[in-house]
Amino acid sequence: MTDEKALAERERARRNSAAYRARKREVDAERARVTADGAPGVMRQSVDASIAAARWLTATDTASIAQARALARIIDGTEDGRLQMRAHGLLSRVLGEMGLTARVRTQLELRARKLQAPDDAEIGRQPNVTRFPRPRKSER
Repeated sequence: MTDEKALAERERARRNSAAYRARKREVDAERARVTADGAPGVMRQSVDASIAAARWLTATDTASIAQARALARIIDGTEDGRLQMRAHGLLSRVLGEMGLTARVRTQLELRARKLQAPDDAEIGRQPNVTRFPRPRKSER
């Protein structure tokens, strides 16, 4: 009798799990459909605003833009924390490659300023800048 009870309990748990997974799939599918068809969620709105503000993006960035929007749609459309965190990481990487994150933009601005460094004559005229001579190369 114990074996029959255990088998019945396992069967009941299996049916309940299958029903739960089916309900979860329906909810996720509905949420994804609403996000894709309806008004964009918070993340998608943020990504669209960032893309609209990026004047440097060209037609060659179309694939990256589509990828960023798809990842934002995934973030807005799911409640699965692990999937959201994975999508957030991928979205950050895609946005960084397009120059749409603060860190990458700061690096690009600093690199641009370094390339526009003043020449030696300009440095000598500024009162708060001291020119340090470079040491001679060592002879071997």
